[in-house]
Amino acid sequence: MTYSVTFYCPDTHLVYNLHTLDKQGIGGGVTSRIRMAHALAELGHRVTIYNNCPKKQNIDNVHYIPYQQSERIYSDIFIASTSGDGLDLSSLERINIIAKLQILMVHGIDPPHGIDLSEFDYFYAHSEFIRQLIVEVWGIDPIKLFTAYRGIKDNYYHLTGGELPQRDQFGIVYASHPAKGLGPAREILKILIEAEPRFSLNVYGGFQLWGEEERDLDTAPGVTYHGMIGQQALAHELQKYSYALNIQDREEPFGMSVIEAMKAGCIVLASSVGAFPEIIQTGYDGFLIKGRSSDDSTLQSASGIILDLVGNEEQRNQISSKAIVSPHSWIEIAQAWQGHWDWALGRHTQTRTNTVLVNCFACKSEILSLSDGMHCVGCGRYFKSISQ
Repeated sequence: MTYSVTFYCPDTHLVYNLHTLDKQGIGGGVTSRIRMAHALAELGHRVTIYNNCPKKQNIDNVHYIPYQQSERIYSDIFIASTSGDGLDLSSLERINIIAKLQILMVHGIDPPHGIDLSEFDYFYAHSEFIRQLIVEVWGIDPIKLFTAYRGIKDNYYHLTGGELPQRDQFGIVYASHPAKGLGPAREILKILIEAEPRFSLNVYGGFQLWGEEERDLDTAPGVTYHGMIGQQALAHELQKYSYALNIQDREEPFGMSVIEAMKAGCIVLASSVGAFPEIIQTGYDGFLIKGRSSDDSTLQSASGIILDLVGNEEQRNQISSKAIVSPHSWIEIAQAWQGHWDWALGRHTQTRTNTVLVNCFACKSEILSLSDGMHCVGCGRYFKSISQ
């Protein structure tokens, strides 16, 4: 079933549209709503996004309209989204919205301000960690939850001409905002260089990812700062490195930098916080590191894993190959959203072709079998497979 879909985001700390993602790069909140809007358009849905865009225009069948021009919105699916600028959705009060489903696309730990959460039909969480928090902390009825991970732009990692970059067995990458763990990454590099001087740390991103003023970062032996680059260029760059570091104390709501590095074949070492344990299976497609990011034991643990892997090419290749196939594409996630809408609006077939004949282990409700895995309609839980 095709739908008219409207995204609404009044955040003003960034000016952006689809082109911004590949011209300069941008943070995960913006990326997720823009990529999802375009994935839905690829599936044939009629998609409009009201946001802080440079001007009104059509880009690849997605209609961009400055959010200030929204007074009346008529749509099958209405999706509110805020990921910065104070998480303020109070501007929705002046808009007349008529929609079959009203959805809040959740981006982080804190609920948006200026809106009555009870007005939403569903809350779309991007990890089980966030789903549980919305229920336990926000106080939302579990029946209003739907959980689906974020995706990756699959074709950015395919060979389109020439050769793939040669992977450096001593190359480490950090691709995120500096606040998410750049300090621990630099400390891990110091330990590694003492054992093997050929190790290097390549840093992508910066403060501008969150709309902040860029600031200089301290130089250090073996560290190269590449700054902000577009997402397609970053996907190519990531394939040069063997390891990606996400050692942090912040309870990560999802972690798009992790799945982007995994798709590029990097072996990710991430702290066991937030949603990371849902994404990474230790020793299979990456490694989870326990302990505070500043503790010497944590830094030594991460360094030790990398040193062991350097001497084991077969294990590196096995983990890398499994990491590559782990993330879902944006199209798969868009298909899952569509499947949930079909079910929620009662348009799924009576033959139950989009369900499996089992019930959720936690709440015994029906489970939808969608493009990305299994989704419980009673408590919003997501399962990659029915064996979970």
